[in-house]
Amino acid sequence: MKRIVPLMFIALFCLPVILHSAEPLTRPIAAIVLPDGLKHPDGLTLNTATGDKILAVPVVGDKGNAWLMRIDANRNVHRYFELPAHPETGRVTPLGIVFCADGHLYVADAQQLGGNPNHKGRILRVVHDNGRPIRTEVLVTGLVQPNGVDIHNGILYVAETQIYPDVVEMPMTSGVFAFALSELSAAFPIHVKPYGADPRFIFSFQTTDATRNGEWKVGANGVGLSADGTLYVANFGDKTVIEIELDACGKKVLSYRDVNNPAEAVHESVDGLKICPRGFIFFADYVGNSIHVMNPANGKTIMLARNALNPNAAQKRAGALDRSSEVGLRGNFVYAANIDLETPDAPHTVSVISLEGLNLEALLR
Repeated sequence: MKRIVPLMFIALFCLPVILHSAEPLTRPIAAIVLPDGLKHPDGLTLNTATGDKILAVPVVGDKGNAWLMRIDANRNVHRYFELPAHPETGRVTPLGIVFCADGHLYVADAQQLGGNPNHKGRILRVVHDNGRPIRTEVLVTGLVQPNGVDIHNGILYVAETQIYPDVVEMPMTSGVFAFALSELSAAFPIHVKPYGADPRFIFSFQTTDATRNGEWKVGANGVGLSADGTLYVANFGDKTVIEIELDACGKKVLSYRDVNNPAEAVHESVDGLKICPRGFIFFADYVGNSIHVMNPANGKTIMLARNALNPNAAQKRAGALDRSSEVGLRGNFVYAANIDLETPDAPHTVSVISLEGLNLEALLR
């Protein structure tokens, strides 16, 4: 990695002292250990057809292909599909991933995190045949750093973590793209207009980070949609979640609001997120090395699990969080992908948190 490290992710290597004002409700119960050579696990999605979790393991800095892994019901890890590197940059950096009802997997390739900020980010589709991945298609090019993704009613929503490559000034602009699946074609990839000028860039906001003086210069991150089509997007640096009401077509913003009050939050960032069937928002707090759940109806947030920074190998094998960046849900369990961008020492893991015995409805009332 060259210019991206000192500019956008300098905070990832100059770590602040972290103070917590709340205790977690539980702790991770187990770890899923990745095969040797795979590090920085991030994107998680559920293959509803098989019940498997699919995990993206991006190439960060190094060149080469990247792997999607499959985590079965017994938490065994299998190689699922190898994503080919970008033909120009020589690397591929999958972050957000999501399955669609069409049976295909959609992938945000964040080339900027991989080391190239020059509008090389892409949206990929892993085409499946009879439930098996067979090839990769390039659907969208020209993005800066696509991150979280989700799909609702035929629309693919993509978080763009920043719209100006290599320029990280506060306040920093980021936002969300909305692509109709019907317009995505490998034969005619969409090349988006830069700097928020594309008509598919439906929502933008600023990360001000006023209380931390620009310490965490990261904007739009995780995205998710509730059953009624309400869109939620993480503002990482301002440690808040934005709730967005869309029109019936899903491509026009009618209203928006911050769900929680950053001044009262016990979390220190909002990274990847997922919306559960009950409408609660589960999210990873990368900065605070913790996992939280939020009720968007009242903004109440509770800490599920937290660990100290830089756990040792034994602690990680026992399930300790290690800079989690994404969450996945399956049954009564939360899976937390430990991307660990600062000290990526083995083992590389996904932590497992059990929700057994927790009455979230009562706790989030």
